[in-house]
Amino acid sequence: MCINNFPLMRIVPILFTAIAIPASALGDIDFNRDIRPILSDRCFKCHGPDARNQKSDFRLDSRDNALKDLGGYFGIRTGDLDQSEMHHRIRSSDQEDVMPPPESNLSLSESEKALLDRWIMEGATYDTHWAFKSIPPRVPPPGPGPRKWGNTPVDSFILDELRKAGLPPNPEASRVSWLRRVTFDITGLPPTLAELDRFISDKSPQAYEQVVNRLLSSEAYSERMTSEWLDVARYSDTYGYQVDRDRFVWPWRDWVINAFRANMPYDQFITEQVAGDLLPGATKDQIQATTFNRLHPQKVEGGSVPEEFRVEYVVDRLHTFGTAFLGLTLECSRCHDHKYDPITMKDYYSLSSFFANIDEAGLYSYFTPSIPTPTMLLTSDDQDRQIAEKDKAIQASLRAVSSERDNAAQSFGEWLSRRPVEFEWTGLEAHVSFDGRAGGTLPDLARKDKPTKTSGNNKSVEGVEGQGLQLSGDDAVHVQGAGAFRRTQPFSIGMWINTPEQFERAVVWRRSKAWTDAGSRGYELLLLEGKPSAALIHFDPGNSIRVTAKDPLPANSWHHVTVTYDGSSSARGLRLWLNGKPMPSTIVRDKLTKNIEGGGDPDLRLGQRFRDVGFKQGKVDELHVFKRELTSIEVAQLYDGESLSKALATPLSSITPQVRTQLLDYFLSATHSPYIEALARLQSARDARRSLIEPIREIMVMRQLESPRQSYILDRGLYHARGEPVGFDTPAILPPFPDDQPRNRLGLARWLTSPDHPLTARVTVNRYWQLFFGHGLVRTPEDFGSQGKPPSHPGLLDWLARDFIESGWDLHHLIKRIVLSSTYRQSSLVQAASREKDPENIYLGRGTTERLSAEMIRDNVLALSGLLVRKSGGPSVKPYEVAVSFKPSNPGKGADLYRRSVYTWWKRTGPAPVMMTLNASKRDVCRVRREVTSSPLQAFVLLNGPQFMEASRVMAAKLLEAHPDSPRSLVTAAFRSFTSRLPREKELKILLALHEEQVAHYNANPEQAKGFLAIGASPEAKGLPPHEVAATAILVNTIMNLDEAVSKR
Repeated sequence: MCINNFPLMRIVPILFTAIAIPASALGDIDFNRDIRPILSDRCFKCHGPDARNQKSDFRLDSRDNALKDLGGYFGIRTGDLDQSEMHHRIRSSDQEDVMPPPESNLSLSESEKALLDRWIMEGATYDTHWAFKSIPPRVPPPGPGPRKWGNTPVDSFILDELRKAGLPPNPEASRVSWLRRVTFDITGLPPTLAELDRFISDKSPQAYEQVVNRLLSSEAYSERMTSEWLDVARYSDTYGYQVDRDRFVWPWRDWVINAFRANMPYDQFITEQVAGDLLPGATKDQIQATTFNRLHPQKVEGGSVPEEFRVEYVVDRLHTFGTAFLGLTLECSRCHDHKYDPITMKDYYSLSSFFANIDEAGLYSYFTPSIPTPTMLLTSDDQDRQIAEKDKAIQASLRAVSSERDNAAQSFGEWLSRRPVEFEWTGLEAHVSFDGRAGGTLPDLARKDKPTKTSGNNKSVEGVEGQGLQLSGDDAVHVQGAGAFRRTQPFSIGMWINTPEQFERAVVWRRSKAWTDAGSRGYELLLLEGKPSAALIHFDPGNSIRVTAKDPLPANSWHHVTVTYDGSSSARGLRLWLNGKPMPSTIVRDKLTKNIEGGGDPDLRLGQRFRDVGFKQGKVDELHVFKRELTSIEVAQLYDGESLSKALATPLSSITPQVRTQLLDYFLSATHSPYIEALARLQSARDARRSLIEPIREIMVMRQLESPRQSYILDRGLYHARGEPVGFDTPAILPPFPDDQPRNRLGLARWLTSPDHPLTARVTVNRYWQLFFGHGLVRTPEDFGSQGKPPSHPGLLDWLARDFIESGWDLHHLIKRIVLSSTYRQSSLVQAASREKDPENIYLGRGTTERLSAEMIRDNVLALSGLLVRKSGGPSVKPYEVAVSFKPSNPGKGADLYRRSVYTWWKRTGPAPVMMTLNASKRDVCRVRREVTSSPLQAFVLLNGPQFMEASRVMAAKLLEAHPDSPRSLVTAAFRSFTSRLPREKELKILLALHEEQVAHYNANPEQAKGFLAIGASPEAKGLPPHEVAATAILVNTIMNLDEAVSKR
């Protein structure tokens, strides 16, 4: 409803005495139950919390706003309908005045109007939304009524609501039905015939609980729980978007399996995934858990703006956090204050700060397989031991280098007394003077056989010495075969440069193919805001070292810039020199753990890079490339051509202490064999460590920046429209961030799992209730806000949440509370009265009937056929169906074809077609419930899919071997395997007739039988008549497609 803001309001003359209040509304009004749903659905869009986008000054999101004086009139005047403009507007017959307005396509029923009027008359009392209220410290179950039913607190809550609704609970399901139901719910697999027989014969009082304990301790349980969590975590084995390249994240999936196997307390399960890297003394497993945050789609397409997609990644993490743990639709607050819930834009971006504070790129690398940073090496214990040994060897080599320096005094003195007057460069790999140009060729004075190549667009100009080169910015100068350095190789590169302006960004030189398309892998010298910036990079920015000058280069003048590097993979070993002297610099990045080669363009190039900003109209002259780290006096010599020469020619008595030190460095580095050999051994030790680490795989994780990244409110959610800066904080409507916790993800996780948090435990127990009953107590598990459904059993939701917390967040405890209740054990057969009064089974007066999930349907047939490979963990596998996905891939071989569906390789833009047909989540975003549809395609898949046909023939062969002369026994065993019960006589008769008909058909058509039995990779059974195997396979496939075979009842 929208009340325009003008002083005089036309009052529609409707008298209070004429209002008919329904008798059903005469009980106490509960704001959350009776009023809030109406206001949220019909009014909040225009008169809700989104103050910036209100159609008027009248707001209904709080009592203070609703009763506010609007300038001589009131939207609501408690106890006075005549003075309440809202009353007149909802009852107006004028198209201009009536609320909600006709164009909204919303309306109020007469009973709703009467209820709102009564609410105004009784004081327009508000209440905090139920989901934002603290969970009571104690939630007593309802007392026993006249009807005795149930044996758990869960049942007391259910029975109380059933009694209010005038409904009785259903009788108990058969033991067979319960075992089938609970086995699928807990493990995702069917009960075996032996398990059915054992349970039926066990009449002990502990029989049910013993079954549940057995199931909870099974490997299948941990896989089943993981399968559900993969939807929540938006897990996929590829990055998504158009290119959708494979990525390496399955070890995180195995972490989840291990967590469920160990029954990790759920608060710990949350904490380690949100902030495991920040735990004191964090283990590799705890850090790996944070991969959860990085499972969003990631971009690589050319032309994409890195910052735009970095923001998208942060947004995805925030939305996943909101849906998975808070049950809130935070998305609505990205562009404006939430229209329905009290979540402001400031709340939104303050909360997003926690997920923005990592060193990541907006794009992953197209040209290299680099893992987007931050990452963690997935080392084994043995590899950790070997790395530690290599580190000790490096430290020993460093001590040896230092020792050689200490022991060189006598040798240095001897050299100094007879030092050569002339010198030659040591380790010079390339020297391009830019003189003597012949077309596109520039002589290399250090390598006559490898001239440097340039485009005609790069113009020869006057340089510092003779000719220089003016670069187009679009055409690289190719220094052939020079600069192919690894991160353990010391090197130096010096060159005169003249910049025409203080570029925001410009590539001076680089050994890498591309900027974002290769993650800048290699090394580079850039101008950033006019400041020289040197880096060695595996993946930019998080796996690199970078130093940047504190001051920009003055434009339009020549400057000699040298970069030296000591091979340490440390930013302290990377130095910038300006005109022969050290440049005051800042270490920007200091984490380089992987190789810098392999990014394409394996040698040095000047002035340009693929999809980067070239050194346009910049001038260069006198390039020198060295395969060693130059000393300070050599760098000065490069600049002025005389510093080292003069020092060598200076009489011994005239050498100053400063020059003597410089000469000592030069003597050791360039001429003293023991020292040079010690440096070579140091490089070899570093090479050994590098060679050990390079093959070790990395996985994306979270790792906090040392200097927090500033976040901003983004106008309309646009990445470039920065507004007010915001800090690390949580929404004001929720409990305040604890004062004793750090303002980081660890503090956030502890805030989230506090026993006083109103949402986390409620959201969690609701999702697991949904897992067992098909629907949650809140039927919108993704939305506990105003637009979501209120809980059908609020007392039960709170009791389960508090009980879950007090159990130590014990998931086994929660599951046992649910599945050992009489509520869960009810028959799913629908009584007429129950169907009429409660068609959706909201009051849970009967068991639920649900189709098995996509994973269960596939795993069921694999298990019953004996094809299921019960190996746990490992790389994702490709079943037959990926060959016909939207983006086809080659199926796996051998055991990979028969693994559980939780291990199925998941391509984000082309998921496994069978899974999608059977309503699996696409996992493009966080999903906490699946939409279930019925489609002819589903029957088509089950009747014709290679996996199902193969399972049918394999199971058929086993049935024939077990029941060679008894079709009746064969049919009975097949039917019972899929339904867990014995067939009725009428069913048996139909199936026997089908079997007999198919035997005759395939006996008459042996080629068809042969073709059928060739489906799938498993070998054909030997010694059995093909026509009988084919006929029995049709029988099995038919039973497999029965509703009862693909449902739990």
